[in-house]
Amino acid sequence: MRGRRSVRCGQTCEYRKARLILTHDPGEELFLGALHPAAALFREHIDIPELIAEHATYRRVLEEAGARVPTVRQILLDGTGADGKPADRTKLENLRRFAAGFLTFDTQNLSPETAGQQKEYRQSILAKTSPRDLVRIILRQPIIRLSETQINTGLKAEYSENPVMNLFYTRDQLITTAKGVVIGRMNSPQREKGCDILQFCLEKIGMKPLHRIEGEGAHLEGGDFYPFGDTAFIGCGMRTTQPAIDQLMEHDLLGCNRLVVVKDRLFSQAEMHLDTYFNIIDRNLVTLTARRMTTDPDSPDLLLADIYLRGANGVYTKTEEDVGFVELLRSRIGAAIIPISEEDADRLAGNFLTVGPRRIIGVAGQSEALRTELKHRGVKVTWVGLDNLCKGYGAAHCMTQVLRRR
Repeated sequence: MRGRRSVRCGQTCEYRKARLILTHDPGEELFLGALHPAAALFREHIDIPELIAEHATYRRVLEEAGARVPTVRQILLDGTGADGKPADRTKLENLRRFAAGFLTFDTQNLSPETAGQQKEYRQSILAKTSPRDLVRIILRQPIIRLSETQINTGLKAEYSENPVMNLFYTRDQLITTAKGVVIGRMNSPQREKGCDILQFCLEKIGMKPLHRIEGEGAHLEGGDFYPFGDTAFIGCGMRTTQPAIDQLMEHDLLGCNRLVVVKDRLFSQAEMHLDTYFNIIDRNLVTLTARRMTTDPDSPDLLLADIYLRGANGVYTKTEEDVGFVELLRSRIGAAIIPISEEDADRLAGNFLTVGPRRIIGVAGQSEALRTELKHRGVKVTWVGLDNLCKGYGAAHCMTQVLRRR
């Protein structure tokens, strides 16, 4: 994609036709995560070649559905030739400056004089680094810890890296509202750099973010957000917090007149975001994990919602509190609910991507009962094998950021 001064982005409804979808094709940055999945926020060991192949297949399916599917890597390398060598000097220098923030020379064990020399040496190396290696720096975040020796080499080093292993889940670093893009603030330190990377990519292609969430206690992750015409849904709980939601309203970033804040009190890693148990197929058809349909006031699975309305002055006011979410969907939204069984939920059945009205892409391997129900409701489903990709607690919805819908 060619960068321009300003490129239109935004989505008013989750069920409209997806036209532009940002993804990240995973690669070598996953290696350390395969060695210790839990610390990398993965559920279990991943087979990296299989995972890469699954993602390539998924991107192809998205393209066949009519969307353009640029990747983070493609955007970072925009401005280089087919051979990966520089073609656009300005874009290359911008990439070089950005990559510099991901390369650490730890000089605390060096004398002040030697440390100063290493600062200059680092800059000289970056100036010679090829575009593809600059991207490697960004994705792997190498750290070189230097110390002096008394032998003829003068220096020795210990090498480590802090790779962005969860970047292929491009849903969570930002949200795309009817007005445009808002950069989030991750609630886990392993994923903090992902917001910087996606912001750089968006600005490079001319999609300047409207705002970036900031401040103590304010966290926003994209898996908690759905646009729905003049309404938007946002989850509040394990990952997204009320101070971040307040920022969205205070800065009038949503582009809708009603915000439904769905309050989660389960705080389960398997259901960390709204999109892990709730999804939208069409204007009058949604899915919800069956266990979450409870009305038991003592159950941690119970979902209650606060409703905010936007006044003529652009200010949002809370008008209702602790409204039953299921009843709201049925009576006020007018949506039928397809319950997702525990068995299907474990296979991330609800984390599908809607690419058009009653047209979704989901994880293969779901029950016959669910497949029959979807067919009965007139839903066209493309099932994709995502066994390895799902091992990071996310599936088809989590691995995409829809930047534009029609």
